[in-house]
Parts: sequence; C-alpha cells; structure tokens
Amino acid sequence: MANRVAGAPGANGSNGSPVFGGTTLDASTRPPPTFSAGFVRRPKLVARLAQAREASLALIAAPPGYGKTSLLAEWAEDDGRPFVWVTVDERDDEPARLAASIVRAFVANGLAAAPDDGADAGERLQRMMRASGLPDFVLVLDGAEAVSPPVLREVAGGLLAELPRGSQLAVASRIEPTLSIGALRARRALVELRTSDLAMISADADTLLRRSGLALDEGAVATLVRRTEGWPAGLYLAALSLRDRPEAGESVSDFAGDDHLVVEYLRDEIMDGLSPQTVTFLTHSSVLDELCGPLCDTVLGQEGSGVILGELTRRNLLLVPLDSRHECYRVHTLFRDMLRGDLRRSEPALERTLHLRASSWFAASHDVERAIEHAVAAADPERTGDLLWTNILDLTGAGRNDAVQRWLAHFSPADISDHAPLALAATHSCLIRGDVALAERWARAAASAPRGRAVLTPKSRAAGLAVVESACARNGPARMREDAGRACASEPRDSAWRPICLLLQGVADHLSGDREAAEVQLEAAFHHSAVTAPHVAALCAAQLAIIAIEREDWETAAELADRAVALVDRHRLGAYPTMALVFAACAAARAHERRVDEAKRDLLRCAQLLSMLGDFIPWYEVQTRVLLARAALQLADLVRARTLLAEASRFARRAREVVIFREWFDAAWGHIDAHAEISLIGPSSLTTAELRILRFLPTHLSFREIAKRLHVSANTVKSQAHAVYRKLDASSRSEAVARASEAGLLGP
Repeated sequence: MANRVAGAPGANGSNGSPVFGGTTLDASTRPPPTFSAGFVRRPKLVARLAQAREASLALIAAPPGYGKTSLLAEWAEDDGRPFVWVTVDERDDEPARLAASIVRAFVANGLAAAPDDGADAGERLQRMMRASGLPDFVLVLDGAEAVSPPVLREVAGGLLAELPRGSQLAVASRIEPTLSIGALRARRALVELRTSDLAMISADADTLLRRSGLALDEGAVATLVRRTEGWPAGLYLAALSLRDRPEAGESVSDFAGDDHLVVEYLRDEIMDGLSPQTVTFLTHSSVLDELCGPLCDTVLGQEGSGVILGELTRRNLLLVPLDSRHECYRVHTLFRDMLRGDLRRSEPALERTLHLRASSWFAASHDVERAIEHAVAAADPERTGDLLWTNILDLTGAGRNDAVQRWLAHFSPADISDHAPLALAATHSCLIRGDVALAERWARAAASAPRGRAVLTPKSRAAGLAVVESACARNGPARMREDAGRACASEPRDSAWRPICLLLQGVADHLSGDREAAEVQLEAAFHHSAVTAPHVAALCAAQLAIIAIEREDWETAAELADRAVALVDRHRLGAYPTMALVFAACAAARAHERRVDEAKRDLLRCAQLLSMLGDFIPWYEVQTRVLLARAALQLADLVRARTLLAEASRFARRAREVVIFREWFDAAWGHIDAHAEISLIGPSSLTTAELRILRFLPTHLSFREIAKRLHVSANTVKSQAHAVYRKLDASSRSEAVARASEAGLLGP
C-alpha cells in the first residue's frame, strides 16, 4: 500500500504529538456518533449489512437527508465488532491527510499505538492493516464526498487490497464513489444501499412523523410518503411544517417542494454547492417530468446535456435513473417543485417558451400526450387545439377522454370558442362523455370560431360538425344518414373518421327499418375500427347484436355482445357513459341464455353508466332501455321492465320518424303482458282435476287412454290438458312436462 498512499515523513509537532504528512495525530479525536433515541430504527437495512460480513466494502450512497449516518450508527450499536469512525471533511483532501485521519481514528479507538517511528501515514496504515493482532473491525468513512474522487479511490482502494479477512470498509457518500464497484459487485465483495433502499415506507414514516409531533391517519401518511418519495428529511420537514396547523391531515396534499422549510434545506444542502451553470440547467429543465440528453438539448437550446445529466446523477443530486442504461432520469418531486417555483418567479416568459419547445419535441417523437401536456402548460390554446383535434379519435379510442377533459379544463370558454380545433375537440369529447347539450354548444362555437384555419380546412370543419349533427339525429333517421354520408364523403377512405360515419349510417338504416342495409354499414364500420377505434367497434358490435335479438338469433346476439364487452374491458372504456348500450345488449343476450349472474352484472354496469349520461340522444336512450327491459323480463323483474319501457316511451316521443320504435315497443309490451298473465295464473293455480291430468302427461298414454283410466270423457281430458298448458305457459305436452318438473309438480 505504500506505493498507493504517499505522505511526507513526519516530525514532532510543537505539542509533542507525532505528525504524518503535516497532520497532527491527536488522540482526542471526535467520537463516532451514537444512535439517537429520536431516530427511526431500520432493522431490515441493518440486517442486510450484518448478513454481508464477507463483503469487504459496504457502500451507502444517497443524497443528503436519507439517514446514512444514523444507519451506520445503528449498525455499530448492533454489531459486535469495533467501529473505527472517520468523519471525512475537506481537510482530508490529500491521500496523506486522509490516511492520517484513519490512523488517528485507530489510535483513538485503542486498536493501534500512537506512531513513534516517523513513518508517513500511508506506510503506518499499511502496517496496521497487516498487524496479526488486530481484531475484526469496521472502518467507516462517513461523508466521503468531501474529498475528491482520486483521493478516495487511492486510499480506499489501498485499504480494500490490504483489509484483513473478517473486517470491512464502510463508505457513506452523497455522491457515487469511483471504487471499482462493478468488479466488487461481480466478486460478491460488495453490499450496497442506495436511495431506493433508504427511502421510508409508510410504517417507518408514521414513526418518524409521530416522533416529530405529527399524528396522521393511514391514508394521510401514505399520501405524504408518496409526495416525499419516502425521503426521510422531507418527511421530517413536512412534520415541522404541518404539525401546528389546525387541520394537518387535510393539508397533507398541499405539502410540496415550494414549502419554505424544504426550500431552505435544499438550498443549504444542494444548491449552494453547485455552479451557476448547473443551477441554470436544473432550473430550466424543471419544466420536464423526465430528462434525457437530446430532449434537454432541444428544450434548453444547448449541447452536452447527456454529459451533464451523467455527472448530476453521479453526484446524487436527487436524480432518479429511469432506464438500465442511465440515459433518462427524473428529478425528485420536491426538488423539482422547488426548481419550478424558482423558474416561474424569475423567468415566467422563458417558462412558456421552454414548454412550447418541449411540446414540439414530443410531437416530433410521436408522443402525443406529452406534447399536449406541454402545450397546455404553456397556456397555448392554438397549439393545444391542433394537437387535440388531430388526435381526438386516438385519444378517446384509447380510453383517454378523462385526460382530454382535464386538458380542456385549463382553458376558458372564450379560449375554446375562439379556436375551432379546440372547440371541435371539446365537442367530440363531450359527446363521448354523454353531455349532448355542451357538445352542441361547442359545435356551434366551432362553426363560427375565427381562429384555427391553419390545420382545420373548411371541408374538415364541416365534416366534424356533420358527425355531431348525425349522432344527435334531431331531424330523424333520414337526415341522420344524410349528415353521416356527407361527413364520410368529405374524408378520404383511410380517414379515422370513416368508421364513425359508417356506424351512424348503419344506425340510421336500422332506425328506418332497413336491417339488411344497416348490417352492411355496421359490419364495415366494425372492420375498420376494431384496431384504431375500439369504442366505435364496441358500439358496432352492440348494434349488430340488437339486430340479431330482433331476429331471435340469440346465439349470434350473445357472441356479438360478448365481443363488444371484451373490447370495452380490453381498452379500459368501461368508464365511458356511452358504453351503456354495450352492457344493455349483453344483459339482454345473457339473460335469455340464463347466464343470470353475468346478466345481473351487466344490468348494474349499464345502470351506473346511464345515470352519468343525463339527457342524452333519444334514439340511444330508447335502444338502451328496451334492451334492459328485455333483460329484466328474463330475470323475472316485471316492475323494473315496465319502468324501463315507460322511460323508453318518453324518450321515443322526442325522436322523429323512427319506424322501428313501434315494432320494439309492441314486442316488448307483448312479452310483458304474457309474463304478467303467467304470473297471475301459473302452476300454483292448477285445480285438483288438472293436477290429476298432469300426472299422466309424462307417460305415453293418449288423451283417450287417460280418459278411460280416469273414467271421464276424452273431451274433458283434452280441455283440462290445454288448461294445464296455458297455466304453465307451454305450447306442447313435452314443454308442459318440462315446466311442471321445473316447478316441482312432478317430483324427482
């Protein structure tokens, strides 16, 4: 080790103490820290360290405030070996000085005698490591970031080469030390604890908060852990900030990185040690949720951002790698909050420019949602409208309509009304949400909006409005089909709008009574939308299932309904109110197949979505309620079936010229009347004479043969048998036997 740690020969100082490389060896060195009763014990972390005694290096690397020193103190308290503790500072930033501090710590710990041979610190340390009488120990270098990487590498590398078996070197550092970590890891000579390991879980956080004077319920603790990412210092600062508030639990969600206690801590512990260029980089890049070299170069208008990010993460400046190659990062939530607050206060105009650059970069990278997020953050209705309208079908088809609504909420009604693409996006989003009144309001605004012609041609604007007019069908099925056809003709054959237009044309044909034409349009719409617009495909399958139900083709109806629900579930569309029709079709088909539990679940899901629709499109409301009435009838809920049909009738009066409604209602009320008659008659109303006839029906005896056995006329048997059929709602002898068996009238 002598050739690794060099130091000038020492001489006696004025106080008589030996010196090494100009550093006085003072036996009264500062004692190592003890584990305070106020700290939170981390037994699992201590166990990981204690169980890795074969590892020559224990590395604890994390940003400030993660409890590195207290963890080492807890380990020292539980471990039977002596801990030789060196708190490294800037004065140790030479190999000889650091070696001298280590020697001084061994002397103070009683593990070595004070040197008297004039050897330099490196040689003395080398002989100490090789001494046969030295017990197993743990040498702690706490705060190792205080010395430069070459100094730490030279001294610690030499120590690891000479370390006696059974002893360990423990390095605690805010930055990533350059100690051949990869080689040590491969040889299983390393135990390492990093930021993610030191972050507190809810149980630890609850203990820390309570000891700091803040008692919260389980949910509030979990929220605070999420907001601080388990950072112990952040949790402690949150306790100090919140504990004196009258409603501390309700204030947890407001705690952020702009809290003055957090700001002061981050400035003292992180920001004050950074160069102005680094501070600028962090502040300007805070508009981004994720950081990577090319993105930062574009947004910040510079080069070399990847190198800067690599250095920042090595220095553990609360950056979290997001990929195994360490090319993408994110900044700790509280730190990012503080940086964004600084940017907003000091350079508000630049903040908007940075967001717009980020939006352009993400749009070019085909990351639409992030492009929209940054356009919204820049408060730019024109760019937001362009991005939303261009991608509205992809977003809504992927179950992202809630996100669309959230983005729209950042703009005033005047902003939306002034920008046609934004108004059209709002129109279709509201229509999918089931808010027809608001959809029609935005449609009117889009028709006359003065801005937005750059990406929205008059032809495409007209097509977008025609789709809305067709869906609402205010002027009957014929006009509905005409509007949908006009929109379809305005778009190219590969347009994303084509499936919606075909769906609406198919619905219009169906409402007009032309089932064959409807099936052609609906099947074409399903084919074109199955991948690109699953919400449209689900509605197409539901409409085709309705036609199959009308034809009493229950097997096809069930298959189509199952397919529709599968699309809804696979693409997470179950929260869309307009998917109520899908569950109504499923409920009707499954109830008829006696899939009772599934049908009941479908009824419940449909009812929940219907309650969100409010006053929706009449033809849609009628279809949905008639289907639900069919399902309720099959489930023997006559009261519910009648209520649903009455509701459907009220909506039907608002729908003009719908030919098929009369057929639907006649069929539905007919089924209800038949079931009502059965319920009034039923098996329980069979007379004694009819029950006597019933016992002979499972046999092969004819009515004449039964009459002979009962000593009555054949006409009497025949009339009584037909009464049994009627009361059991059976059309044949075999069906009567089956229904009687189900009712328990014929025994096992």
